[in-house]
Amino acid sequence: MANYSILLTSGPYHGDAALRVKSFIDGVLENGDTVDNVFFYGEGVHHCNHFAVQSGDEFYPYDYWIQLFASQHTSLLVCITAAIKRGVVSGDEAKENGIDGANLVAPFQQAGLGEFFSALHNCDRLVQF
Repeated sequence: MANYSILLTSGPYHGDAALRVKSFIDGVLENGDTVDNVFFYGEGVHHCNHFAVQSGDEFYPYDYWIQLFASQHTSLLVCITAAIKRGVVSGDEAKENGIDGANLVAPFQQAGLGEFFSALHNCDRLVQF
């Protein structure tokens, strides 16, 4: 049984990257393997924006991540620096910077690159999308 870590650097609506990562993770889980964590970095932090609203019947990545956490307890780690640069902020960051609302909420957690690299020690494979 393999344990995966996912590095997601593509935005949720950039081409078909969100569908490809969903398909990959679903296949990993169907194979009996696990996904220990997903690290959202660069444009990938937009996957974690709680203010994004689903439109129509298209795939809505935010809900997928919530379901993945609920069913698998996969850590959803968001690069704090990349997120802040792109306006994805937690409650603490919002208060600290005088912003009226937070759009990064649980189960997503802020993390630094060091935390992500430490988490990689628990994984057999790293896959980037």
